[in-house]
Amino acid sequence: MSSPIRRKRGTPTVGVQVDIAPDVKALIDRYMAAADVPQWAIIEAAIRAGRPGADGIPEGWGLPTPQRLDVDIPDAGGEPVRHTA
Repeated sequence: MSSPIRRKRGTPTVGVQVDIAPDVKALIDRYMAAADVPQWAIIEAAIRAGRPGADGIPEGWGLPTPQRLDVDIPDAGGEPVRHTA
């Protein structure tokens, strides 16, 4: 995509490679077309729009709950037990 929006020369960046759901990619593509900006501008704007709550995670973000490994099991003689938080 050719866009009039460019970063200032020498601006530090890092590469990111992720696999996302097709519907999310379709939204990014629609936003890119509507705003006539490159993909990086959409992703950066979306991340910066989040306002962290008390737990440090942006409010309203439906993030999946990670599994944690409980290490303080009283009976440590067996396999580790995974619990969802």
